[in-house]
Amino acid sequence: MTTTTSTPRRLGHLGYALAVTPLLRWLIAHHAVPADQPWRTRCEACAAAIWPAVCTPAGQCRTCHTRIGAPPYLVEVLTVAAFGLLLASDVRGWELAAYTWWSLGLLVLAFIDATVLRLPHRLTAAITAGTVVLLAPLGLTGSWRGALIGAGCMAGYYLAVHVASRSGLGLGDVAVAVPIGFGVGWLDWRLIIAVAVLGHSLGAATIVIRRLTNAPRAPLPLGTYLIAASFAVVVTAAAIR
Repeated sequence: MTTTTSTPRRLGHLGYALAVTPLLRWLIAHHAVPADQPWRTRCEACAAAIWPAVCTPAGQCRTCHTRIGAPPYLVEVLTVAAFGLLLASDVRGWELAAYTWWSLGLLVLAFIDATVLRLPHRLTAAITAGTVVLLAPLGLTGSWRGALIGAGCMAGYYLAVHVASRSGLGLGDVAVAVPIGFGVGWLDWRLIIAVAVLGHSLGAATIVIRRLTNAPRAPLPLGTYLIAASFAVVVTAAAIR
């Protein structure tokens, strides 16, 4: 009986995840602009408001069909995959709510960083604050110490890299280390080492692939790689704890 009732319930939960994808697409299209430009509110080609014109899975303006924001259907696929993996792990209750907010917010940042190499601080702050608020009902039973250590150590490390590299690493990457370290540290702060190693390995693999394919040189979106690595670590750790 448990199996037959839980399966439709999980499918319903995945439906809820799909329901928020128009908002995620709007956030990506709104913020995926170079740092010297204002936030996007209208389609550059036809001046239609991006909400709701560019919030369909096709990833293009419904008025003039210009491509804006994330690639077609990719936000929807990754959102369902992320939420499905969270449901399949051992995350439940308020933790599930917090990690859903955390993962979908970081997904938005990953798309923005991959597009324009930018990690807006206001989105990073919203992800961090929302995660803390959703975990607050757990009270002293939660892993606050590990989360704070993870956030502090990870942000401190990338701040040191930022200073040493003389802005070679952006402050956006330093800031996004806070929610990443907090979310990973909630499970075990030592896992931030795995996130850093995996994230930089993904970046190194990208460099190798570009050289092998003679692709033009381009800056790497480190934040995107760290976000992907953090989600993989969280889902794996939550499933085996």
